[in-house]
Amino acid sequence: MPINRLNQYIRHLNPFKHARHTSNSEMSSPKNHIQAAYWIRPGQCCVLLARNWKKNDTPPIQLNAKNLRMKNLRHMEAEEIGRFTGYYEDGDHIIFCLNPLRYPHVDFDHDPVRAAGPFNDWGRSEDAAGFNLSRAETQSGKPLYKVAIPRERVVSAGKQMTFKFVTQSWHWLTPLRCAANLVEDKAGNLNYGLNVSRSGKHAFIFEVDGGRGMEQVAEVSWKNESPKTIVPGLFFYDLTSDKPCGPSITGGDTVLRLFAPRATRVSVEVADNVTFKNLQRHDLELTDDQVTWEVRLNGNFHGWYYRLFVDGPDDGRTTHFDYGKALLDPWARATTGPEGPGIILDPARENAIRKLHQSPDWQELSILECHVRDLVHHAPIKLSEKERLGFAGVTKLVRQKDSYLHTLGVNALEFQPIQQFDSTTQEEYHWGYMTNNFFAPCAWYGTDPERGTQNTEFREMVAACHQEKFSVIIDVVYNHLGEPPNLLFIDKAYYFHLNAEGHLMNWSGCGNVLRAESAMSLRLIIESLTHLVRAYDVDGFRFDLAELISIEVLKQIGDALRKVKPSVVLIAEPWSFRGSIQWDTRMAGFAFWNDGFREFTREFVKGHSNHNALTYYVKGCIDQMAAWPAQSINYVESHDDRTWIDDITENENFNGEQPTHNDILRSHMMAALLYTSVGVPMLSCGQDFMRSKGGIHNTYQMGEVNALNYLHIGNFKETHNYFKSWIAFRKSKWGKILRLEKNPGDGYLRVFRCDHGERSCTALLFNADRALGPKQILLALNPHFEDHKIHLYDVDGSDWSPIADIWNFDMKGIEDTRLNESERNIYLGHMTLGLWVRE
Repeated sequence: MPINRLNQYIRHLNPFKHARHTSNSEMSSPKNHIQAAYWIRPGQCCVLLARNWKKNDTPPIQLNAKNLRMKNLRHMEAEEIGRFTGYYEDGDHIIFCLNPLRYPHVDFDHDPVRAAGPFNDWGRSEDAAGFNLSRAETQSGKPLYKVAIPRERVVSAGKQMTFKFVTQSWHWLTPLRCAANLVEDKAGNLNYGLNVSRSGKHAFIFEVDGGRGMEQVAEVSWKNESPKTIVPGLFFYDLTSDKPCGPSITGGDTVLRLFAPRATRVSVEVADNVTFKNLQRHDLELTDDQVTWEVRLNGNFHGWYYRLFVDGPDDGRTTHFDYGKALLDPWARATTGPEGPGIILDPARENAIRKLHQSPDWQELSILECHVRDLVHHAPIKLSEKERLGFAGVTKLVRQKDSYLHTLGVNALEFQPIQQFDSTTQEEYHWGYMTNNFFAPCAWYGTDPERGTQNTEFREMVAACHQEKFSVIIDVVYNHLGEPPNLLFIDKAYYFHLNAEGHLMNWSGCGNVLRAESAMSLRLIIESLTHLVRAYDVDGFRFDLAELISIEVLKQIGDALRKVKPSVVLIAEPWSFRGSIQWDTRMAGFAFWNDGFREFTREFVKGHSNHNALTYYVKGCIDQMAAWPAQSINYVESHDDRTWIDDITENENFNGEQPTHNDILRSHMMAALLYTSVGVPMLSCGQDFMRSKGGIHNTYQMGEVNALNYLHIGNFKETHNYFKSWIAFRKSKWGKILRLEKNPGDGYLRVFRCDHGERSCTALLFNADRALGPKQILLALNPHFEDHKIHLYDVDGSDWSPIADIWNFDMKGIEDTRLNESERNIYLGHMTLGLWVRE
């Protein structure tokens, strides 16, 4: 996925959000009409009018649907529609309201939320606190925070306005994306539209006789107006099931269940062979919850293969049913490939993890990002051809005591996606960011996919990592699906974000965006993640394009995972093509990939940055972006874009295969910054031995280009050893004052500038106030082509032990005369650094 923070927003298309404001005299006009109609649950529909309905009788709404009859048409409670629109009208007051359950990351009592709009200078006016919401008693008994504001303080005559909600700590709350009154501003931000001609009295609901209603194409009409198709909306996305989904073995029988709220029929084919000869076909029955389908098969079908078929209505916008298409069950625990078939597993026959591994505290981590096949393709150990394709090969590499993974010194491996992705053959190389199934380890990484060996081999790989003191973090993709996106054929609107025409939104850059906030999507995400922890003992997850998942969903994911494994590592890639949630990740308890650190470091080593930026990023961004030290994942290279050396090389065409002298110096200086900065350091595989991709920007399907060439360790042995030394220093007793659990005091870091005010040559004194004990670290950096002097002022210049310069690193000490103890000056030559320690 692209990792640049992209200030791009895709326009959120909604057919109902641009209605103009109307005066009071227009509200009773006969021009009123149906604005939208939504299925909100089986057998119940909501109709929204263009204006408030103030007559005593009900509007002349008609239902056009085969074998369905409308009954009990009535006003929807204004409070209920207000839960989606953010406001409703009550007499002479506008009631701003929020359902706190939609925002689990917000502490409404300790971080008050207020309505903000032009009526109170977007929450900054002197009386803005009067717009704070408070817990209210509701007729329904459901939780609600609200505030009543006199109408004249909010409404400007003749104008429709927008508003939003913001916490006292200035976290803006994202409007519900299923709200019918969304308005997008010029910057692409979503707000709620406030129009008093639609202030709660415009909403009606009714029930239907003759079926669920949702399982067919239905319309509502008003007089001679064009009919409106009833589409999913509002409460529809809260539909869920508490029944176990996927295959399960119960009382000696095999039960299969699928959540498909608008399906008209669901069937399954099962066979004891992958070719499906002599298959059995069974129809699933709709259960009592009216949204889940189920079949009970006599006998234990462990090891059998199965595939699903789902049919339903075609409304031309919100559905994509195809009964002739065999589907991979989204809840399958094992699969033979991206399109299935799935493999039925009996949990009783699986090797359960008896005691889960506990990862070190986040600040103790030193992460290496890697790819299963990149590690083993050229690994200098004896492996079969099949082992070099996946998990079994990594297991042997991890157990090799003198392997690259061991000698480098990291303690956490962050693997690119291992859940089943959509490459079409086992031999095809892929980064894996096109997930087809969230439960199943990728069949292509198994030695015998049709027998499901990938599940056992993945479990063995994780166990081997733990035995060798490595934590295992998995890159997971819950923002979109790979091809074919099986959930599309189960319920398009429920599982995906659509525009007004029913086309898939593409804020991911990969063709679709999963509607992660739908109740069953959330359950699918959480249960698949907890399955990876319970069944395989995974230690943590890095969430790809997490902005699309939303901070609200991330909070619920984190809460669920910590109940299973309290030490779980949670990292967000906090941006997407739609925006960024980097600031808000603190509210979900997630660390974040720090792209600012990446950009700063690249500029600093070239002499293009400044002291202020250096201070900010070395302190782990705790002065602004990060809420605690280990929240910042510091990195300068990942799988995305060009490698570090390709990006900073002096060579043409970004080709760092033959790095220049200055390229190497800058890489060494980067290592010093990466491993002394507060936060969690992350290195990309091969970065320590100048891994180059020849300047190629995107190599997601180029296996030979991505595969690690271990011979380069010998070619760049000095640099490789230099990185190893910095990693060891980070883990040492001295690194303890860098691996911070809590935010340090203001005196933690002192910064000394060089004799040239416009240069970024700087000395950094860590634990300057000795609040963390007697140990101190002094790091001086000069990224310029001129020599510079740095005066330490009142800092005692004695008792410092020099242990590193730009080429050498030795914890026992190196020869160094650059720190003059009597003058308290550091003399730095051009393009160099110095590291000193003392107690």
